[in-house]
Amino acid sequence: MKGEDFIKAHDRVKDFDWQPSYVEAPSRYRMPYKIPAKTSDPFRHLVRDYCSMERDKDDRQYGAMSDVMARAKMPAKASERWTEVLKMVLPVTCYAEYAAMKCTGQLVDAVSNAELRQGYLAQMIDEVRHVNQEAHLMRYLTKHARDPEGFSQGVKLRNSMFITRASRAALDGFFAGNPIEGALNLQVVAETAYTNPIFVTLTEVAATNGDQATPTTFLSVQSDEARHMANGYATLAAVASVEDNLPRLQQDFDTAFWRQHAFLDPFVGAVYDYFQEHRGGSYLEAWKEWIGDDWAGSYIRKLEPFGVNLPQHWDQAAERIQWLGHTAMMLFAASWPMQFLRVDPLTAKDFDWFEKKYPGWYQHYGAFWEAYAEMSDPSSGTLPLSLFESMPTLCRVCQMPCVFPRPDISTARIKTHAGRKHAFCSDGCEYAFSLEPHRYANNHAWDEHFDGFGLADWIESVGALRADGRTLIAQPHLDWNRMWTIDDIRKIGFEITDPLKNLPASGEVTVLQ
Repeated sequence: MKGEDFIKAHDRVKDFDWQPSYVEAPSRYRMPYKIPAKTSDPFRHLVRDYCSMERDKDDRQYGAMSDVMARAKMPAKASERWTEVLKMVLPVTCYAEYAAMKCTGQLVDAVSNAELRQGYLAQMIDEVRHVNQEAHLMRYLTKHARDPEGFSQGVKLRNSMFITRASRAALDGFFAGNPIEGALNLQVVAETAYTNPIFVTLTEVAATNGDQATPTTFLSVQSDEARHMANGYATLAAVASVEDNLPRLQQDFDTAFWRQHAFLDPFVGAVYDYFQEHRGGSYLEAWKEWIGDDWAGSYIRKLEPFGVNLPQHWDQAAERIQWLGHTAMMLFAASWPMQFLRVDPLTAKDFDWFEKKYPGWYQHYGAFWEAYAEMSDPSSGTLPLSLFESMPTLCRVCQMPCVFPRPDISTARIKTHAGRKHAFCSDGCEYAFSLEPHRYANNHAWDEHFDGFGLADWIESVGALRADGRTLIAQPHLDWNRMWTIDDIRKIGFEITDPLKNLPASGEVTVLQ
């Protein structure tokens, strides 16, 4: 088909988009925005050509994994430190794709604009593919990785661990709310700002550490993200073209950015910096390039003449990046029995790298990691959690620990609303709560839900044990000769408690109208 014929066919397909006069249009979603009926098309795709292109990509990915990589036993040769963290990463990214599928389905239903809906339809099909691709990667690693425990249980266990549970607080923003708010969370922030650090930069780490299966999947996924970014730009341009939309648009954009930043930056930062065995760059460097320069500098700032500004708490986010991932990783490692992967102690080489990439790192985190190594043997009879007075409170909005950016300079605060205490980790999360308290006020954080559980009982109740029924899936090392068992945990007698119960409130939440 020639170029002119392709454009004519594409335009004719869009002419079939209409609402029958004999039935009332369904109103499933609250839509506080006016969307122009005609806008620029984010990309021109006919379903026939799109399906052919995606089929070829799938053939390359699945064929390589089932043939060359499996026969060469590549997953078993990859760095164990790196493959362990995939037990946590893949269930989170797989859920993100599922949430993205829901978001684009809602947009198809809610937006009466044929050009935009064409793009949303293609993206929804993409997201279905991505769910299957990443689920297949989990299954593949379950079969071929040296330690399959955790891969097979990861999707279930993700919802039981307090840090990975926080992923839902961020990723549910793709579809919980009005559909344009979902598009801002998904297409404008998560896909345009964060998929490059996740699906491009992490593939470099994976390949450097001997993992070829993850890049094969992630790069196939990322090849679709450029179209999804185009969807986000087209949606943003359409909404911003109506002046009445601008105040609500900026408000939704502010909260969308903070909700994604509050989870993704500490999560991806910890994964990127702490699970490399053969080291390259740092997450701080990747963040400055992809998010600071490319997204904020080259994309969002250029929208200011059209009424879209950098998110309200952008400067605070940029300041927090220096320490977020380290603080998150310290809490993650300290609570290792509550996880479902093995967390390797750091070496002297790691210490040197961190001090070089993050000057001052040792002063704030070095003593913890030295103690962590000493406590990694079951004979120590203690857990790294004993290094803290108590578990930190969990933020009512983002569900992350209220210790950021660093425990000694934490911006946490405890406030009351409607007679109930709420912890907030930051200005951004308190601001989101103040706009829609009904959305968050009845949430129960992980520690409220499991308050009073003995740690050993909790581990058994969520199913975080290996096939022998005694050995923990999680371990504070990679040594197969000294694995922790449920008996070791039971001897310690640690109990999960909700620290919010005993903390005084500093004031009332100011609810914004």
